[in-house]
Amino acid sequence: MNIVWLTIKTIGSLFVVACALRAYLQAVRLHAQNPLSRMTFQMTDWIVLPMRRLIPGFGGVDWASVLAALLLSVLMAVLYFFLMSWGLMSDAGGSQKPVRPFGWLVALAALWALKWSLQLAVVILIVGVLMSWFAPIHPLKPVFDLLSAPLLAPFRRLFGGRGQSVGRSGSGTGLDFSPIAAFLLLQIAGAVIAELEMSVMRHLF
Repeated sequence: MNIVWLTIKTIGSLFVVACALRAYLQAVRLHAQNPLSRMTFQMTDWIVLPMRRLIPGFGGVDWASVLAALLLSVLMAVLYFFLMSWGLMSDAGGSQKPVRPFGWLVALAALWALKWSLQLAVVILIVGVLMSWFAPIHPLKPVFDLLSAPLLAPFRRLFGGRGQSVGRSGSGTGLDFSPIAAFLLLQIAGAVIAELEMSVMRHLF
């Protein structure tokens, strides 16, 4: 059953990340005809478009995509809870505890969605840095520059906007330490979320 859950978690987290990415792509105003946008929209239209009829975007945020990501996470958390409670996971016996408040499952789902979104941010940063060094003229380089800009902007302001990433040619005004700072902060945030996730798990099981 662990293999079944791993499969469900992998597929479910992929769609959660796709919904989160959809909201982010629209926040940074990546063109809808960009291949990355088209692929993301195709993956998530089935859940986002029905929600958009009820929840329009406002404040520059695609709330339908955000809610879709959270809803998918909640469904996964509920499924995980019942698999654990019924003893269907190979490393867990049947739980005799009373059903826990639904709020704990929502909290777990929110932590999962946030954790996976942070992992997406880490991937964006890593790909952006690698492209700056090894593929500065790649067609996707401007896309990842656009995606990473909001993540790096606070650190670039902190460092006074000095320095740009240096490519293999050695051109540039200096090393840009903002990706390193952003990566470290994301890792710290991920560790905090992991601790919160374990705390929620203790309340559920």
